[in-house]
Amino acid sequence: MDAREDPSRRFTGDVPVTTRIGAVALALAVPVLVIAEVLHPSREDPMDFPAVFREYAHSDIWTAVHLAEYFGFLLLLGGLVALYYSVGAGRGPGAGLAPFALAAVLTTAASFTVLQAVDGIALKRAVDAWASAPAAQKAPAFAVAEAIRWTEIGMNGLSFFLTGLTLLLFGLTIALGSVYPRWTGFIAVVSGLAFVYNGAVEVAYEGFVPSVVKLVGILLLAVWAFVMAVLMLRHAGGRRRRGAHPAAAPAGPTRRSANPR
Repeated sequence: MDAREDPSRRFTGDVPVTTRIGAVALALAVPVLVIAEVLHPSREDPMDFPAVFREYAHSDIWTAVHLAEYFGFLLLLGGLVALYYSVGAGRGPGAGLAPFALAAVLTTAASFTVLQAVDGIALKRAVDAWASAPAAQKAPAFAVAEAIRWTEIGMNGLSFFLTGLTLLLFGLTIALGSVYPRWTGFIAVVSGLAFVYNGAVEVAYEGFVPSVVKLVGILLLAVWAFVMAVLMLRHAGGRRRRGAHPAAAPAGPTRRSANPR
């Protein structure tokens, strides 16, 4: 088959079922992450380590909440993988950026895996050990928990930086491409810049502090995920209809009958 007929055919993942799965994943990611965030213990100042460690030690759902967060992130990133096949099948500079966006998704998924292992599992074990340690062992147990907490903060900063970079690349891919409306790409770009700033500046230099910038990034990401889910479903429906009614094959030279009359 001549690749000039339809560039999208070179991307074997750009099929309706893949796009629909990605759309559902994007739409589900938002409520899963919101529910996990609501259940996350957050009464204490996250930078007041003694107070916040006591809060975490008393939580019976800490690990479950973080596993839910991890599942929500995987849904979001899985939706972006499906989106890659759509935007990469288009024309223009956007399609050229698509592989870099996919690489960012894979790196972000790895980063969040480590983050949730540190935050959701290792930190919980450390604060439980500190809370139940005898008085003579309190100080060293606290030092261990504190070291894990700083590791979590470092991983959090880099993970959200990578999230922002991923959204930025996908936003540029869409804005410079020909598959989805360009304004949707601008939403992803702004959300991505907010996450980049939060991760690389606020968390990296100040830790877990209140951030209007991150809130803006989260809200824009939620809106963008739902909008892209709808557009991806429409895109999948359009490709299915085009596949069901293929264009007529170009006329070519007819073969002569072996027995002309």
